[in-house]
Amino acid sequence: MTACAYRSLEPVLQQRIAELRERRERDALFVDVARGVAARRIGRALGSGAAVVLGAGALLLGLMGLACDSSLQRWMCGLATALLLGAWPAAFLVRTLGRALLRPVLLRDAHLSLSGDPGADLAHLEATDPLRSACDVAMRWERASTALPLAAMSLLAPLTLHAIVWLVLAHPSPDDIPRSFQDFGVWIGLSALIVGHSHLAVLVCSVRWGRRLRSVPTADLLLGSNRRWGVPLLWAAGLACLPGLLLVAVPPVLTLVTGMLFIPLMYWWTVHTVQRERVALDHG
Repeated sequence: MTACAYRSLEPVLQQRIAELRERRERDALFVDVARGVAARRIGRALGSGAAVVLGAGALLLGLMGLACDSSLQRWMCGLATALLLGAWPAAFLVRTLGRALLRPVLLRDAHLSLSGDPGADLAHLEATDPLRSACDVAMRWERASTALPLAAMSLLAPLTLHAIVWLVLAHPSPDDIPRSFQDFGVWIGLSALIVGHSHLAVLVCSVRWGRRLRSVPTADLLLGSNRRWGVPLLWAAGLACLPGLLLVAVPPVLTLVTGMLFIPLMYWWTVHTVQRERVALDHG
């Protein structure tokens, strides 16, 4: 009787399996899109995390170099500049490698293999949903993929802009580059000492804002964008006034000018990246 009952149910099970397989085939393109978003977010978070570590190391070495004797100072300040400028390609490399290494993990349920047992196959198909799984991974990584790039840019962008101006003005020959790196490392240390609190203010404001974006509806992401980037800019310039009043107002003016060159662009990039990725996931 049991065997007869099972045989009578087998066509129903096969039909349900066929429906689920057909749905998976229809969802295949959307699954690829969701996996692509997830891979980009994870890679971006990993690369930015590496950049944050290198940027923090550059500031720390530059600051420590100020308290060292001349020979050790040259070495530490030169290394600080190398870490600062090397953080950008390092972030790109880690992001690329992260995406490449994570691809097999994200594709682990891409290939459907059925056992031939209708009951077991149906249970497997109903228990797994590649589209939902890929979307869940992408959504879980939204905060990290937003906050960490903001932290990295907050640390690296100001001093990188200063380094570009420094190297253009110094116009070093290939033989003078090590000395230029050492000299700019002293500037990194002085920046950390005089306006390090301004760097920290931009980082904290930006990361808090980036984390809060997860709760902002996609349609509202672009609302009030000017007010958002204006907050960390004003905090940075205001805090730079603390030593700036004793240094002929140079730190707050330099902080304000530097912030205007990268903070609005940083916020614009973040909002549009989150919006584009959410739209891709919603269409899936």
